[in-house]
Amino acid sequence: MIVRKIAFNTIISIMARIAGTIIALANIGFITRYLGKDIFGEYVTILSFISIFSIIADLGLYSLLVRDISRPGADEKKIIGNIFSLRLISLIIVLGAAAGISLFFPYRNIVKSGVIIGAFSFFFLSSSQVLIGIFQKYLKMDRVALAEIAGRIVNLALVVWFIQMQLGFLWIVAALTLGSFVNFIVIFLYARSFVPIVLQFDFVFWKKIFKEALPIAISIALTAVYFRLAIILLSVMKPADHVGIYGLAYKVLENLIFFPAMFVGVMMPLLSDYAVSNKEKFKFIFQKSFDILALAVMPVVFGIIVSAKSIILLIGGPDFLTDTPLVLQILAFAIVFIFFGNLFGNSIIALGRQKTAAWIYGAGAIFNIAANIIIIPKYSYFGAAISAIFTEMLVTILMFVLISVNIKFFPSMKTALKALVGALVMYATLSFIGDLSLLWDASIGAFIYFVVIYLLRALNKNDLALFFKARERSRP
Repeated sequence: MIVRKIAFNTIISIMARIAGTIIALANIGFITRYLGKDIFGEYVTILSFISIFSIIADLGLYSLLVRDISRPGADEKKIIGNIFSLRLISLIIVLGAAAGISLFFPYRNIVKSGVIIGAFSFFFLSSSQVLIGIFQKYLKMDRVALAEIAGRIVNLALVVWFIQMQLGFLWIVAALTLGSFVNFIVIFLYARSFVPIVLQFDFVFWKKIFKEALPIAISIALTAVYFRLAIILLSVMKPADHVGIYGLAYKVLENLIFFPAMFVGVMMPLLSDYAVSNKEKFKFIFQKSFDILALAVMPVVFGIIVSAKSIILLIGGPDFLTDTPLVLQILAFAIVFIFFGNLFGNSIIALGRQKTAAWIYGAGAIFNIAANIIIIPKYSYFGAAISAIFTEMLVTILMFVLISVNIKFFPSMKTALKALVGALVMYATLSFIGDLSLLWDASIGAFIYFVVIYLLRALNKNDLALFFKARERSRP
């Protein structure tokens, strides 16, 4: 029964996430056509600027909450109450600082005003994000996906309405804030049905949590550099339309990589449990997670490469066709490392090696900043995209080495190679057929990929059955 429930919740979550992604991309489509490249570039600058600070305000609390409430005998009410309180205070301080710091950047006044309005959006998003750990433990991630859909529908509806009313740029930012507020309210109400959420201020506990979370906080803050700082550097070094070109490709990428975060988030309670209680089962779950991510990422990467022009035309319109498709194709290669990086990063936290991981993220951040400063002045958005790929690759490889050494395990690449073969066959077929609509590309590509994967027996029924049965251990 539990296996069926897990499978059902997983399917519902994936379907809801896909629907949410479609809504988000439609929203971007309306915004890009209404604002144009220059103003859209400023819109992306606002979101990226605040995003960096909201990630700093995370303080590693989300990952720590998931880990701690998933362990046997955890005092959920105390952990959640204190961590949620600490998150709210950190957000108020850090996002307030973001609004103040933006005043010193060479942006138009309307952009600085947008930072203040947008800060409220990230306050609600980050507040709801820390509560998602509750749903992960109780295998109810489908409710998180539904809350996200509710927020995105409100955002889209307001954007369409504001465009029809011919309202200004700041109203588009306000629409995002209102959508985030709806998402937070739904998440909060759902979460209270599992655990009473009461603000707690146990400062001794805060000190303990902060000490443990600091390496995670540093790691998370440093990962914010890879894509978002590139946008900030572009906004300072290049015209706004350059930011718009890179920003649209980045937004497409951002909305297509929901699966690894969702999937690994579901698996985090199990990884945390087995990291302490049973290393062999940890290796088993790690291998199966690695295989599933490999099967998911390969068609996404090659699908984007072959259909980049159609994707950009659909979402951004003809104004963005000049260089944006090529930027998207370059960034597509980073998706491989983002998918596996999610698994590796969370596995490191589960194993309690976050202090070592902080050094890895630090190396990646230094490399990324140096590369962007050198490359962006000459190659603009192309340089930013290339820098992002090599940074993600460096960090992912180093994390992989850390895990392999720590648990003395090197995952099998058999399924990953089969996934690569399937994706290459799909890519070759779509390239041979030529230009079709995006819907036909996606339909034909998916059919070909799944046929090849089935023929190669990349993932059999027994593997999936074992995988879902293993999930029973994460049920409280």
